[in-house]
Amino acid sequence: MRSAALFLLSPLNPMAKPYIPTADDAPSSYTWTWAGAAALTVVFGAVLALWPPDFGTQPEGYEAPTWLLFFGRFHPIAVHLPIGVLILSVLIEMGCVRRSVEDKWGDMALFTLFVAAVGGVVAVVFGIFLAREGGYEGGSFILHQGLGIATAVGAILALFLRLSAMSSGGSVAMIACRVVLLATMGVMSVGAHFGANMVHGSKYLTQYAPAAMASSMTSFEKWMLSLVEEKKADKLVPEAPKTTAPVESGAAPATGDKLVFQHVILPMLEAKCNACHNADKSKGDLRMDTYELAIKGGENGSTIVPGKPVDSLAIQRIELPADDDEHMPPDGKDQATAEELALLKWWIQEGASDKLKVSEAKIPVELKAVVDAALKGVGSPL
Repeated sequence: MRSAALFLLSPLNPMAKPYIPTADDAPSSYTWTWAGAAALTVVFGAVLALWPPDFGTQPEGYEAPTWLLFFGRFHPIAVHLPIGVLILSVLIEMGCVRRSVEDKWGDMALFTLFVAAVGGVVAVVFGIFLAREGGYEGGSFILHQGLGIATAVGAILALFLRLSAMSSGGSVAMIACRVVLLATMGVMSVGAHFGANMVHGSKYLTQYAPAAMASSMTSFEKWMLSLVEEKKADKLVPEAPKTTAPVESGAAPATGDKLVFQHVILPMLEAKCNACHNADKSKGDLRMDTYELAIKGGENGSTIVPGKPVDSLAIQRIELPADDDEHMPPDGKDQATAEELALLKWWIQEGASDKLKVSEAKIPVELKAVVDAALKGVGSPL
């Protein structure tokens, strides 16, 4: 009988002779692996019971322990391990469909799946901790967190199925393991996509995609979001009514009807601010995806003070040194140019109105090029 340490470490040694279980020793050979999988399941269940997934259910004024928030900050790092290992596990399983490959690489497949399950649990736990910071809400967040949990559960289930198959030699359990593993990878891919949308914005993946592909992906996203729309409506800050009529896609309004906020300032905010301050991720309890919410501000104060750019937190944060922790946009994000900052200041100084028409605005000569680019849809003005 092999020890648990030998079983777990032998796949890492390319010179080790592959271990092929027999009817006599197979059941006992995986005792410690069974114990490890069971312990992982118990720990995962206990964490979910103690810190349930946060879908905006925390009571007002709730403050998470600092140690919990500390570990939550490791989620962006931890989440990449199970993604890579799960993909590797699927590739190994594809080869193990052949009996000869299974005989040689079965232990490696089991070891890889075990690592994927552990990594999935760690990533989910850290993600739940991170959500306790607040500011994560909306359809994309609900789907990202829910599908992440489903991924961890799927990896654990596939692990138990493979263990069962390798311990008893059952072919049905092995087929079930591979079906579950493929389904888990699909769930993980969709969940990771919505996580990327939270970080980079909903157009990050589709911006340069072929039109047909972008259209299909957008339709799929809308369908997925519709599945959690009711919950989203219950948990999110209600959308304030639009003060301007929406512009139909592909139809540019008449020049005289173009509004400074809707057609110039809002695209600026979407490009530089709304990756962190939108319906799905309202860091600092601040959203800037609508006029009303941008004017409302967040937990740190008034982001936009009409007529007073100096008192506007948005201007203060942009003008901070780039190495300041409070500087916005954060380090690594696309920064505002001098012209863009000047345009934002001018709009605030003019009263920060959402009804001001471009044709009636007294736009400084040096800023007209930025405004014209926004109106023509050339590049991203901010």
